[in-house]
Amino acid sequence: MSRFAGAADARAVDFGALGAAMSGLRGGFSEGGPVHFSPSPEPKHFRPANPGMNPTEGWDPFDPLSESPAAATETQDPIAAARAEGFAEGMAAAERMAAERGEADARALAEIAGLLQMMSEFERDALAARLRQTVMFLVTRLVGEVGVTADLLNQRIEAAAALIADSAELAQLRLNPADLALVEGHQPETVTLVGDETIGRGGFRIETRSSAVEDGPTAWLNQLAAALDRTALPGE
Repeated sequence: MSRFAGAADARAVDFGALGAAMSGLRGGFSEGGPVHFSPSPEPKHFRPANPGMNPTEGWDPFDPLSESPAAATETQDPIAAARAEGFAEGMAAAERMAAERGEADARALAEIAGLLQMMSEFERDALAARLRQTVMFLVTRLVGEVGVTADLLNQRIEAAAALIADSAELAQLRLNPADLALVEGHQPETVTLVGDETIGRGGFRIETRSSAVEDGPTAWLNQLAAALDRTALPGE
């Protein structure tokens, strides 16, 4: 038997039967016309998002230091922009509050300084009055404790009489009646003794027609008080 017999049998296969057999697979085959390509509708032209803006305006492609169009037209993040705007508004509000608080603090400090100045002046006046009273009390007590001596009283009368311009002019020596016995017989010839209850112990007053000289504890205290009134406290 020839080895080509199988090939001959294959050529004898009934193509109709083969088609019938294949038609049972996957629904078989059916006739149809030619299929034509129909593309889906797409835009045929480019349209920029912002037609009124020139993205390459001011850009020189031959200048390596110039800003590129991509960097110049970079879109800003809206969240970052809102955050920056809120931060700027917060800073401005804080600055206004700080300025208002600074003005209020300055006014309060000015009021406190004024009150302190008033208190300082009041305290200084009170201190001056208390110092004056203390000094006067001490001096008055000292004068009272020293008492009146005949020698010292006559020396003071002689010194006061020397101040009279005309030593030959008649004069009256007024002093406390209790001191008359200490002075009597020691006064100048032109001086007449007169007792005067208004003059304190140890004091006297020499009077002439043209002048008068007064001396004694009362006069000393009056002079001391006037000097204290004129004396400024430390720091004034």
